[in-house]
Formats: sequence, C-alpha cells, structure tokens
Amino acid sequence: MQDAPVHDVDRLISGGKERRRRRSLAQVGVAAAAVAVLVGVAVYGLTQLDSGDAAGSAGPEPTTTTTSPHPYNSEEEIHPGTYRMLVGVDDAGVAINADLTFYGEASGGNFPVLSDGRLYGGIAIYRPDALAAGTGCLSEDPNTEVAETPQALAEQLAQLPRSTVVKPPTSVQAFGRDAVHLQVLIDNDCGGDEGYRVAETIRGGHGITFGQTATGVVVDFWVVDINGVGVVLDAWHDEAASSELIDKIGRTRDSIAFVD
Repeated sequence: MQDAPVHDVDRLISGGKERRRRRSLAQVGVAAAAVAVLVGVAVYGLTQLDSGDAAGSAGPEPTTTTTSPHPYNSEEEIHPGTYRMLVGVDDAGVAINADLTFYGEASGGNFPVLSDGRLYGGIAIYRPDALAAGTGCLSEDPNTEVAETPQALAEQLAQLPRSTVVKPPTSVQAFGRDAVHLQVLIDNDCGGDEGYRVAETIRGGHGITFGQTATGVVVDFWVVDINGVGVVLDAWHDEAASSELIDKIGRTRDSIAFVD
C-alpha cells in the first residue's frame, strides 16, 4: 500500500474543472492550451452487497445539537465518525460531496480502505475522469472517453479489463436516488508491486490491490446522476474476505448520502 498526502480541496476542484474543460474541448475538436494539474496517483480502494438507501430522520426539536462531518482529507488513519468527501465537480464547476460514516478504524488514502487483518476492502465515490483500459494495471494508460449517463457509464464498468460480470447493470433505487447497479469479479493480480487501477478521479487513482496476495476482488458499482453527470459509488472486497469485513464495509456503504 502507499500513503497519499493530504489534499488541498481548492486545488482539487480547480484541477477537476481544468481536466473536464480539456476533455470536452478534445471531443469537439477544438485545440486549446491547458495547464495539467497533477492530483497524485495513490492506491486503492471497493464490495459485493445489495443496494441500500441511506435514511435519516430529522429531530422535531430545533435545539437538537448535531456534529458537522469531518472533511475527508486522506489522513493516514480514519477514526469512527462521519466524514465529508469531495466526489468531483459538475459541468458548471460546482463541487459534488458525499457524507459517509465509519464505525471503526480504517486507513486513509485517496479513498478509505478497511481490513480484517489479512484481506482488504473499501469504499470509493467519484466522478471518473478515466477508467481502466488495457490490462487495467498501473502501467497501462486509462481510457479517458468516459460516458456521462448512468446507464452508459454502468455498461463501461461492466467491460473493465480482467473482469467477469456477476450481476449485469440493473436499474434500482439506492441512496435515495435512481441508480444503475452491477457487480463484477476482477482479477487484480498485476504481478510484482504493480496494482490494478479501476479509475482516475479528482482525488487521484482508485485501485483495488492491497496486501501481498491477489485473490480476485468483488466490486459492486452503483451509478447515479448528480447535477446532470454520472457519479460512481463502489464497494469492494477481496474475494475471500471475512463476513466481518464485508459487514463493516456494508455499514459504511449504507450510511452514504450525497450532499445537495
């Protein structure tokens, strides 16, 4: 595993806007000069499990005290509590955020990683700038032609390199929204110290290779429309992960709420 530095949120949003502008101009054949903003590539975080809606009830008393979410800033360790994560920016440059709650300790990085002491899993929420291509390993350039609609983006995810579709893209209700869900099994063994990268995002690289043993990784994807753009939430775990680890990931997944 590699540790990721604490991200500067303003720089991330700026970088996300710039990458989106460059990609849009390229698609319509307009030449433009742009300054590439490098948002470090770190490793790896995602789970099997059925879709779930995050539900919350508003207390009737206006005097009820609430705790603001902690900003998710790639800290080395995550303590129990609720965190707000920058997911990306929409086409108008407005930040997209999501809140998620951890009920135990986890490791930080571009996206959070959980472990049962032997195998790994995690959660990632992002608007993809690029998706795995070629072998899916870090040495391969990713595909920057990313679909925008949930259905089309889900179909791209179903064709990730070295993956087998377990559950095909299906329309569901999840996280209080219309979504498209699919599940894949990915062979994440890229050999040596090289990892498998699912996507490039505003936060950096999102991959699913941790520890010393590549066992195959189960990834559940949910694709939703946020402010007119496709956003991916995925939960992943090593194929042989314990039920305790899968449950821990599921509890955090079920807590996720997008911030309007």
